[in-house]
Amino acid sequence: MRKILKRAMTFLLCVILTVSCISGFNLSEAEAAEPIVVVIDPGHGGSNLGTDYLPIPEKHYTMVVALYMKEQLEKYENVKVYLTHTEDIDMSLEERAAFAAEVQADFLFSLHFNMSISHILYGSEVWVPSTGLLYSQGYSMGNEFLNQFEEMGLFNRGIKTRIGSKGTDYYGIIRQCAIRNIPSIIVEHCHVDNSNDAAYLQTQESLKEFGVRDAEAVARYFGLVSKDGKTDYRNYAPLAVPVPASRVYNDSTPPVYVGANLINYDKTGKYATVELTALDGESVIQYYSYSWDNGLTWSPLQPWIKGSPTMTVSVSMSYGKKDNLIFKAYNLYDKSTESNIIKLN
Repeated sequence: MRKILKRAMTFLLCVILTVSCISGFNLSEAEAAEPIVVVIDPGHGGSNLGTDYLPIPEKHYTMVVALYMKEQLEKYENVKVYLTHTEDIDMSLEERAAFAAEVQADFLFSLHFNMSISHILYGSEVWVPSTGLLYSQGYSMGNEFLNQFEEMGLFNRGIKTRIGSKGTDYYGIIRQCAIRNIPSIIVEHCHVDNSNDAAYLQTQESLKEFGVRDAEAVARYFGLVSKDGKTDYRNYAPLAVPVPASRVYNDSTPPVYVGANLINYDKTGKYATVELTALDGESVIQYYSYSWDNGLTWSPLQPWIKGSPTMTVSVSMSYGKKDNLIFKAYNLYDKSTESNIIKLN
C-alpha cells in the first residue's frame, strides 16, 4: 500500500513539474502573497476643518499629503492603495474604519497636523493602539515614520498611547479600527503653530516630501520593491516590538525629579553653565526650558538629549533682571517638573 501511495505522489509531482515547464507556470508565483492593502485616511474634511491656526485649515494639508503618499506608494509592486475619501466631505471615524474593513486593509494611516494650546510644542509624533499585536505593529510602523521625519530635521516627539475615561483607546479612529482588528496609527506630521515647524508647510514641495516620506516608511515596513527595481526593501528589518501582556497606558504623571547644579556663571558675558538632571520612571524626558525672572517668563522649549538623565547646558541671559535661574523638564506626554532655584546674586 505504501509503495502504491509513493508511486502516486511521484506521478502527481511529475505532472505538476511537466505542466510548469510547458506553460511557464512558477510554483513560487502561485504561492505569492496577496497584495498589501493600504488605506490612507486624510484627517478631517467637510465641516470638520481640523486645526485652523493657519489661514488654510488642516483638512487641506492632510488631503495634499495623502494624495502624494498614494502616488509614491503606487510606484511599488504588490500594493493596493485606497483613500477613505478624495472629496472634501464629512465622514465619521466609524465610516473610515468600516471602509478599511471593506477593502480588507492591512493597515490604516490617519494623517494629521498638530497644534498645542500653549503654542510652545514642536515636532512629530505617532499615536498607536494600546493592546496586543495592534500595539506592536503600530509601534514598529510609527518608528518608521518618525525616522523619516527626523531625517527631514523634525523633532521626534515619540510614539504614544492614550487611554480614554472608559479604559479604552481615546482616539476614535484607532478604537474603531481595533474593533475590526485593523492595525492603525495616527501620524501628526508637525506643529502648524510653532516657528520650528512652520517651514515644513510653506510650499507644495514641502508637503510633497511629507507624502513621499510617509510612503517610504510604509514601503520599508512591508518590505516592498519599486516597479522600476531601483528600490528594494525586501531585506529591510523594521523594529521588532514585543507584544505587550496587558494594555499600555500613557504616562499621566510629571517627572519625579529635576535638579539643576550651577557650574559657572559669567556676570559679564551674562550666561550660565548648568548641569541638569531629570528622572522619570514611566517615560523619556523630551524638552527643558528655563526662567531667570522667578518663573514670570520661560524660554522656548529646548531638546533634551534622549536617553540621558543628565546634560550640561549653557543659558544666555541677555536682557532683563537676573535673580534666580529655574529649569523645567518635560516628559513624553508634556508633563513638567521644576528644578531647584539657582541664586544668581
